[in-house]
Amino acid sequence: MKILKALAGLLGLVIVLVVAVVIIAPLVIDPNDYRDEIVDKVKEATGRDLQINGEISLSVFPRLGLELGELKLSNAKGFGDAPFVSIKQAAVRVQLMPLLSKQVEVDTVLLDGLVLNLAKAKDGSTNWSDLAGADKKQSYEHKTKVERSSSKTTTASDSKAAMPLAGLAVGGVTVSNANVSWRDDSSGQQVSIQQLNLQVGMIMPGQPIDLELSFVVDNQTPAVKANIQLSGSPQLSAELDQLDISKLILSVDAKSEVLNGKPVKLKLETGLALNLLTQHLKLNGLQLNLNGLALSGDLAATDLSNDPAFNGELKLADVNLRDWLTQHDLPMPVTADATVLTSVALALQLAGTPKNLDLKKLTLKLDDSNLTGNIKVNNLAAEMPAIGFDLSVDAIDLDRYLPPPADEAVPVKAEGVVTPPTKAPAATAKPGMQPEVELLPVKLLRQLDINGIFRIGRLTVKKLLVEDAELKVKAKDGHIQVGQQVKSFYQGNLQGEVKIDVRGKEPLLQITKQVSNIQAEPLLQDLTGDGRLRGVGRFNANLKTRGNTEQAFRRNLNGDIGFRFEKGAVKGIDLAQTIRETWAKIKGKPVPPASDKPETDFSELGGTAVITKGILVNKDLSAKSPFLRVDGKGQVNLIKEQLDYNLTTTIVESMEGQGSKDIKDLLGVPVPVKITGSFANPKVKPNMDELAKRMVAGKVEQKIEEKLKGKLPDALKDKLKGLFR
Repeated sequence: MKILKALAGLLGLVIVLVVAVVIIAPLVIDPNDYRDEIVDKVKEATGRDLQINGEISLSVFPRLGLELGELKLSNAKGFGDAPFVSIKQAAVRVQLMPLLSKQVEVDTVLLDGLVLNLAKAKDGSTNWSDLAGADKKQSYEHKTKVERSSSKTTTASDSKAAMPLAGLAVGGVTVSNANVSWRDDSSGQQVSIQQLNLQVGMIMPGQPIDLELSFVVDNQTPAVKANIQLSGSPQLSAELDQLDISKLILSVDAKSEVLNGKPVKLKLETGLALNLLTQHLKLNGLQLNLNGLALSGDLAATDLSNDPAFNGELKLADVNLRDWLTQHDLPMPVTADATVLTSVALALQLAGTPKNLDLKKLTLKLDDSNLTGNIKVNNLAAEMPAIGFDLSVDAIDLDRYLPPPADEAVPVKAEGVVTPPTKAPAATAKPGMQPEVELLPVKLLRQLDINGIFRIGRLTVKKLLVEDAELKVKAKDGHIQVGQQVKSFYQGNLQGEVKIDVRGKEPLLQITKQVSNIQAEPLLQDLTGDGRLRGVGRFNANLKTRGNTEQAFRRNLNGDIGFRFEKGAVKGIDLAQTIRETWAKIKGKPVPPASDKPETDFSELGGTAVITKGILVNKDLSAKSPFLRVDGKGQVNLIKEQLDYNLTTTIVESMEGQGSKDIKDLLGVPVPVKITGSFANPKVKPNMDELAKRMVAGKVEQKIEEKLKGKLPDALKDKLKGLFR
C-alpha cells in the first residue's frame, strides 16, 4: 500500500509539474523575441526577405496552438516589388491531452488574406523555382545526415514497428479573402483567382464533411470573368481508400468577350464515388445545365492514373436550338426554312479511352427527323481520326436546312430590324467562262479514314426525292469510294458508284450509274424545274474525268452513256408543228396556229453517246411515234454548252392525231431539222433546201414509176426506189 501511495503521489507531482509548465511556459516564453532569428533563417534558406508585421502567439494548454499576424515574403529577383506571398492571419490549434492517447484533434485551421503572386518570365524562369531548388538542397543534406547516422546506429524501427495514430480529427478549415494571380510574360497570359473563400466542416474519416468553395476567375485574353461556387458533402472512408460525395454542386456564372458579353450560366449536379486504390470513378445522377441546354446521365471511369477508360449514358433534353443560338448571339446557319432547328434532342451510350470513342444506341431527333445508329472513332490523337458508322434516318428534307437561292435570301432580323432580301446580281459570265473555283477539298480528302453505311428512308435534296436508299462510304489513303443504291427513285431504282482518287497531282473521278423504270417528267421537273421529257425510261453512264474545277471536269470528261424512254413526249419541241409550218410555206398557205404547249409524242426514244474530252457525239438517236420516225446524230459541246444536231423526221401516217389535216404529199418524205444554239436557248429550224430537193426527187421517182409501170421487173423497180433521194 505504501508503494501504491508513493506512486500515486509521484504521479500527482508529475501532473502538477506538467500543468505548471503548460501554464507558465507561454507566460515566460515570448515567440516574438525570436522574430529576427526567424527572418535570418528564412533569408539564409531562400534568399528572400520575410516581414513579420503582426504578432506571433503561442499557446499550450488546453490546446497547443500557433497564431500568426501579417506576414510577407518578398518576390524573386526580376519579378517586381510585389510580395511573392503574404497573409493577414493564420492560426492552427491541436488539443493537447488527446495526444497522450495518440489522438490528433485539430481545431479549425484559419487562413485569412492570402495573396500569392505566381509569374513566369520571358526566358521561361519562374518566381518559385529558386524556392524549389532550396528545398531540394535541404532535402539532400538532410538525407545525407540520416544515412550517416543510420550507418552507425540501429534505429528504433529495427526492433519495433512505428506506432500509428489511433485517430485523426480536424475541426474544420476556413480560408477567406484569398487571391492568387498568374502572369506569363512569355505568352502574355494573365489569370487571377480572386475572393477565394473555403469553408470545410468537421473532418473525420468515415463521416461526411460539409464543403463550400467560392472564387472569381479573371482571365485577360480573351476577356473572361467567372464566378464559381462548389458545394458538397464529401465522405472519406475510415480506411482512407474511398471518397463519396452524395451531392456535388458546381455553379459557374461567366461573361466573355468571345460571347459578346452575354452571360453563361452553368450548373452541374452529380453524385460521386472514387475508389482511391483502384482509381475507379462513378458519376451518378449527372445533371448539367448550360443556359437552358439540359444534359443528364451516368458516367463511370476505371484506372484513371494508369490506363483510363470510361463508359456511360447521356441525354440532351429537347431544346429549341434556333432560339438558344439567337439568345446567345451565336452564329445561326442560314436555312431556307425558318422553322427548322426548333426541336433537337439527343440520347446515346458511350464508351472509350483516350485513344478511342464508341457511341452506341445513338438517337438524334432533329425536328421531324430521327437518326439512329452507332459511331466509332479510333486514333483520337491523330490529325484525322478513323471513323466508322452505321446510321439510319427515317425521313429528312435537306432543302429546308440548306441556304436559300441567292435571289430568295431569308431576311435577317437583328435588334428588331428586318433587312429585306437582296437579289443576286445577274450572271454575266458566259458558259465555259466561269471563274476557276476548286470543288474538292483535296487536302482533307487525302486524310480521310472512313468506313460506314448510311440508310435513308426518305430524302429530299435539291428538290429530288429519294426513297429507301443506302450509301456505303469508304475512304483511306486518298482513295474515296461511295456506293449508292436507291430502291425507290421516281417509281424506278438507281444504282451507282463514285470513286475519287486524290493521291496524285490532280483528282481523278469515275462515275457509274444505272437507272431503270424511272418517270422522266417528275424527275426533270424536280431536278431542273422543267420536265421537258415525259415517259418511262432507263439510263446508264460510265464516265471518267480529272481536275478540280467545273471547267476541268468538262474538258477532261470521257466515257459513254445510253438511254431509252417509252410512251412519252419531248416537251417544248413540236416536230409536227414544224412540219406543218414548213409545208404551209412551201404551198404558199397560211401558217397553222401553234399549240400553247408544244411537244412531240413518241412511243420509243433512245440512243447512245460517246464523250471524248468534253464533246458528246451521238450517232444513233431514234424516236418512233404513231405518225413519225425520227433519226438523229450530232454532237454536244459540254464545255461551251453548245448544240450541233441533225434530226431527220419522216411522216409515216396521217397527222390527224396531232390536230391537222392530212399532208399526204409528205408521207414517206424525210424532213431534215437542224438544232443549234445553247442549252439555255436551243434553236430548231427545218432545212428547207434539203426538204425541197427531197420532195422534187420524190416527184421524179413517182413519175418514173408511173411511166415504167408494168414495163420493169419488180427487182429493178426496187433498185430505182430512193435513187433520187
